[in-house]
Amino acid sequence: MRVLRKSISLALAIPAAVTVVLGMAPQAQADAGTGCPNWEYDCGEFYFNSHQTGSRVVFRGTNVPDLAGYHFLTAGAGKGQLVKNNAASFHNASVRDAAVFFNSGYTGPCDSFAKRTGTARLKNTYNDNASLRFGAAPSNCHRFS
Repeated sequence: MRVLRKSISLALAIPAAVTVVLGMAPQAQADAGTGCPNWEYDCGEFYFNSHQTGSRVVFRGTNVPDLAGYHFLTAGAGKGQLVKNNAASFHNASVRDAAVFFNSGYTGPCDSFAKRTGTARLKNTYNDNASLRFGAAPSNCHRFS
């Protein structure tokens, strides 16, 4: 009887542990690459240096609530460096507005961009950029048009 109770307890504990572990799985990563295809709806390019030079990384098709863990991918100054808090310039290749935020989770000071615009130097998020969102930006963002 004691062995049967232990077996039943173990049989119930294993699925519960699997559920907890799977529930803590990381969220899917954004599609990061080196270029914006012509057909992409949302596409934003971060550059390591001012004037859209140096290494870059491109985020395609989705918002990015936290830039942690992403690296600059192309050849040039900054290749391999983390994107979070290291971008100096940005280009919005999207067909709608985009905003770069100082904090993760789309909060804090921000720079916003009209569709198909960019800047040689970020203003509010220069080397302090933590998230990217496509669509309408808050009114407190510095606007690049």
